[in-house]
Amino acid sequence: MNAKKIISVLLIALLMLVTITGCAGDADNAGTQPQTDSSSAIESDGDMAEETVSVALLLPGPINDGGWNTSAYEGLKMLEEKYGWSISYSENISIDKQSSALRDYARQGYDFIIGHGFQFGDSLIEVASEFPDTFFAQVGGDVGGTYANLTSGNFRTGELAFVLGRMAAELTESNLIGFIGAMEIPTTVDEVETIEATVAKYNPDAKVAVAYTGTWTDVAAAKEATKAMIAKGADVIVGIADATDVGSIQACQEADSQVWYVGWAGDRYELGPDVVATSGVQSVPELILSMAERLINKQDGIAGYYGIEEGVQLIGQFGDNFPEDLKQMVLEEHQKFITGEYTRNGIMDIIGRVPEVMYDK
Repeated sequence: MNAKKIISVLLIALLMLVTITGCAGDADNAGTQPQTDSSSAIESDGDMAEETVSVALLLPGPINDGGWNTSAYEGLKMLEEKYGWSISYSENISIDKQSSALRDYARQGYDFIIGHGFQFGDSLIEVASEFPDTFFAQVGGDVGGTYANLTSGNFRTGELAFVLGRMAAELTESNLIGFIGAMEIPTTVDEVETIEATVAKYNPDAKVAVAYTGTWTDVAAAKEATKAMIAKGADVIVGIADATDVGSIQACQEADSQVWYVGWAGDRYELGPDVVATSGVQSVPELILSMAERLINKQDGIAGYYGIEEGVQLIGQFGDNFPEDLKQMVLEEHQKFITGEYTRNGIMDIIGRVPEVMYDK
């Protein structure tokens, strides 16, 4: 086993251990106790510069998943470092406990409360109406603006899906691309449908097989689902599954032939330099900072959309043996969203559909 392979295996083992540890304990009580990091006064410019602000983050999964939830915590830490805000968080908040967890923080007097994920939408609308003096935010949804004290920031779906879908269409040799998702939520479905349409455009002979594991944390489930895809002949796997990506990457590494993995949300290169083609990186910290600025400036909440042009959707590191010509193609396609060459109508002309939240509604 070469050095890179050994390092990759060790990194995967470490993340698995941390993830399992983060998910351990009584499931009924998981995430109900807030974790507080520190507090101090704001020293920045802005309307709230002389005030002390407390912010709480509610996560649907473990803070150490290396993807969606970890990135939100990084955004929370940025608020602490940039503004000196007091921060707390609760992880593994199930849907049935979202409203009570939000209310608990509001009753404790927190100024800024963030629900991380599309699934927090209904609960945020419910609780924000009860606490008009508290500012609420949703990452990855569109409930912002329902009330003046509720804002949201969402990634434009379809941009990364178009770029990476085209890459997958040209990368596959077996003409079967596997998609492994955690939950069948609207934003993920939108990405999948864009990938399918893009693949059909650039490689009509290729197919996209879709599977959902129903979990953001079960590494073994993702590994088994990926192995099943590979057994059917898939040689490219796209994953939107956070911590369980580890299992999919393991399955790709254990395959008898080259199987490429395309990561999402976070950069997955370090978990498998030999199999990770690249990743669609979504900068949750920048979204959180943008929403926090509305609180600082005492602005009403909005449903904001952010994409490649705004610098929050990036291309991750490429695999060690990834074809150079495809690398350049990916970077050029990504750049076209920045220059404005790709527009809403332009994408419609190319793939025949416009993703639901590709551009502001």
